Order: sequence, then structure tokens, then C-alpha cells
Amino acid sequence: ALANYRKALEIRIHKYGHKHPDVAQCYLGIGNVYVEQTRYEDALENYENALEICIDKYGHNHPYVEACYNNIAVVYLNQSRYEDALANYENALEIRIHKYGRKHRHITPCYLGIGNVYWNQARYEDALA
Repeated sequence: ALANYRKALEIRIHKYGHKHPDVAQCYLGIGNVYVEQTRYEDALENYENALEICIDKYGHNHPYVEACYNNIAVVYLNQSRYEDALANYENALEIRIHKYGRKHRHITPCYLGIGNVYWNQARYEDALA
């Protein structure tokens, strides 16, 4: 999978340049492969590349930006970097609330991620809040 994502990245950069949303999709795919391989620093680098492109293209309140924050949070959670994970889950949550409102079912993944951070920190009351 990684070789194909890298080839797609190379083609898209050649065709569109470094700052195109299709390039960001490749970075997200590569990041996902690295997460599965537990190569978290490599995943983080690719997710951050995607985040930069998405913010530049769409602004801060776009679903693609939210997806980047969520993926970055997952990496930090896997690395036990809980405060970093929490900050990124909260960024993702803010975008989802902006898009869907506070009571929509699409914001629940962010709350679950935040709850997982608190649970891993043995902050059980916070996890239940």
C-alpha cells in the first residue's frame, strides 16, 4: 500500500504542485499506513503535511482539517502524549460542533477520543463527564 500511495503522491505533486488537496489525501493515506505499522513519527509528519495543505486550502473549519486533527490525536494517544492528543481532539471537536451543532451524532467520535485520553490518564471522572 505504501508504495502505491507514494507513487500517487509523486504523480499528484507533479500534476498539481505541493499544496493541492489531492496531495493532502495522499499524505493522509501514507500516514494511515504508518499508523498501522506503528511508525508514529512518520505518520505524524504526513498528517501534519496534510493539515497544513487543508488549512491553507479550506480554512480552519473544514471537515478535512478536522480529519487531520483527529488522525494526529490518534497518533499522540498511541504515543501516550496525552496532552497533545487532547488538544487535537478538542480542535477536531470544535470544528464538528461548528458544522453540526452540540447534539449531533457526528460529534460523538471526538468525545470518545477525549474520553479515551482521560481513561488512559486514569482521569475516570473526566472521562465520564
